[in-house]
Amino acid sequence: MKSAVLLFANHPLPVLTPEALASGQPDPLALALLKDTLRTLADVDAETYLFLDPGQDPGQDKDHMKEQAKALLGKGKFKVAIALGRNRAVQQRNAFRLVFSLHCERALLLDNAAPDLPAFAVQSALDGLGWKGACIGPAPSATGEPENIYALGFHTEGWMTESFDQVDRDRPGLFRRLETLILFYERKVRVLPPYASITALDQCPALVERCQGTRFAQLPSLRLAAERLT
Repeated sequence: MKSAVLLFANHPLPVLTPEALASGQPDPLALALLKDTLRTLADVDAETYLFLDPGQDPGQDKDHMKEQAKALLGKGKFKVAIALGRNRAVQQRNAFRLVFSLHCERALLLDNAAPDLPAFAVQSALDGLGWKGACIGPAPSATGEPENIYALGFHTEGWMTESFDQVDRDRPGLFRRLETLILFYERKVRVLPPYASITALDQCPALVERCQGTRFAQLPSLRLAAERLT
């Protein structure tokens, strides 16, 4: 069964934004976090698509943008594409549409800076996407009640444009609102294990601390983060 993993190069951590691509100077730590996430996904039995934000310039050379991204990221088991849509929600919806049109039966949208998310956790999330199935990965919060998400997946027969058209991602309680909406449409929802992706570089100390004594501590991004802390 063909599967796809979707990432956006500038969300939620702003890594390869149009400005960073134009200057060729993204933040080294942010870039390392994205590269390590892509390395982890190389062990997943799925096509990995990294989407670039085209920015506001209609004359932007899209092929040149992709070449810039590939030069910064280096070789890897992923494909670079240009996101289509007026805002992030539409771009993410269109990304699902794209991979389903390419005959993928399962697709999982992930945050772009998740270096210590094990490959087996991503594989398990994809494998669990059965007929009319969906999955949501909650991000832990200080209150204990998950508000945001780090992952959202669908089986092609369970795919719902409503999850992007009817849910404002900038409002609080995204996790519960998405879960309620998907259940309302009689889809089978699997809640993934909680995981804290990096949405801002000031969260890196917590990442370094939780990875101490694990193999993830050897990742280039973790070592770079530890160096910054000292």
